[in-house]
Amino acid sequence: MFGRTSRIEKLKNQAEDTSFDLLGSFESFYEDVRPFVERLLYDDELRNNIRTLIDSGRRIYDEVSGQSPTEVVSRLWDDDRLRREVETAVAAAEAGSRRIRGEKVKNGGGGSSGKILFVLAAATGALFLNPKTGPAARRFAREAYSSLTSRS
Repeated sequence: MFGRTSRIEKLKNQAEDTSFDLLGSFESFYEDVRPFVERLLYDDELRNNIRTLIDSGRRIYDEVSGQSPTEVVSRLWDDDRLRREVETAVAAAEAGSRRIRGEKVKNGGGGSSGKILFVLAAATGALFLNPKTGPAARRFAREAYSSLTSRS
């Protein structure tokens, strides 16, 4: 009407104007991902970090499954073995993330960042892995993420 194009016509014209280069996009994706894949294939320490993280996560989940978040926090406060398991998982995740980015990994004690990661890992485990609170927490996180990404 009056020389204006409808939204559908604009989208149709845009789709016709832009050609999708599948091979070029695949090559670009491959070049972006290649360093990470090579590190995963050839870095034994990185694979050990991933294996340690998964094993520790399994043991933590087995220990706290079926407990309320309050019970999990009290167990983390009182149970040294469970706390060490969470610290092991956090250390493996931290070292693995540094290795995948190509940074050097220091062996030794951690500072305040390790404590913050410990608290975050405990809270995440209590909320997302617990069968009672997990579905609601995951649903809330999914809705929050979708609302943040839909506004962009």
